[in-house]
Amino acid sequence: MIELTLRARLIGLFVLVSLLVAAVIVFAVQQFSAEQVMHLLMDGDRSADEAQAMFDMYVGRVVIIAAAAAIVIGSVAAWWLVRRLLRPLDQLTRASSAIAMGDLTARVVEPPDPELRRLAGSFNRMAASLERGEHLRRALVEDVAHELRTPLTILRGYTEALADGVADPSPDMLRTVHEEIERLARLVEELDQLARREAGERVLHLTAVDVAAVVRRTLDLAMPELREGGIEVVLEGEDTIPLLRADADAIGQVVTNLVQNAERYTDPGGTITVRLGGDGDRIRCAIENTGAEIPADQLELIWERFHRVDRSRARSTGGSGIGLAIVRQIVEAHGGTVGASSADGRTAVWFSLPRARGQESTQPAASSG
Repeated sequence: MIELTLRARLIGLFVLVSLLVAAVIVFAVQQFSAEQVMHLLMDGDRSADEAQAMFDMYVGRVVIIAAAAAIVIGSVAAWWLVRRLLRPLDQLTRASSAIAMGDLTARVVEPPDPELRRLAGSFNRMAASLERGEHLRRALVEDVAHELRTPLTILRGYTEALADGVADPSPDMLRTVHEEIERLARLVEELDQLARREAGERVLHLTAVDVAAVVRRTLDLAMPELREGGIEVVLEGEDTIPLLRADADAIGQVVTNLVQNAERYTDPGGTITVRLGGDGDRIRCAIENTGAEIPADQLELIWERFHRVDRSRARSTGGSGIGLAIVRQIVEAHGGTVGASSADGRTAVWFSLPRARGQESTQPAASSG
């Protein structure tokens, strides 16, 4: 079925009005034609001049009738058209005022006309985006306060105990204080990186990067901690991995964040599997871990700042919730994409990036455990 646009309906409406007016005139002329009038008047012993005068009078009446009919029909059509156009615009005006007053839940009903429906749809999407942004802003403030509260509480407790002479500075106490200070420093650094990347202040220094070498180096650094947790690591890949044209430090941070994220959510005795592969002009790196699955409705939310699937986790096991947001920013800045899947007790987080044109590495992606 062909959907008529508002423009087509307007054109059709005015054409119809014109045809109706023309039909009235034609009908009137047929009913009061000159031949009939002159014949009747001559039969009534009227002179030619009188007959002409009466004919002119009849023509005048026809014109008046046609004009009146056109005015009435045109007025009705114009009223209907204005009502049809202004009703959605009035709704947009009221909804815009509501949003300006802080009601970000305001939406408009989408009208049947395609142009107005597109306008209403764009408005609703904008309102939804504003509502989501406000929700994220509030969540960010709440989460930052929560993330800072725990280490600050610990530091305040220890320093008060030391100041009051309740406790002596032991190596364990100083180690705990140091760990909390490091935790605060990491959080501030991650927030700073996130803010700078969002503002576009971080410049990418593009070079040919061997992502397989980056992955192996990251796994080597993380291996002692992974082995301590009884986590097995497997690296799988093709015989040759294309080079990336990317910022080496940034890609290293992406892989590090993904490995750390997988480690946090892998139960002791579980497995982390890193898969590398090429797909045309792109390479794909997926890091999969065994453990609790992510609900389907939260897969897209894991890339948001401070989002944690299990909010009951402590910072020591759940992380700050910023790592994956940084991963997405870095990957998208390189023209890549990110994604995640979770099923059958396995969760995979992956990124895909364009490789360097005309260059390919010859280093295989070896397996390790």
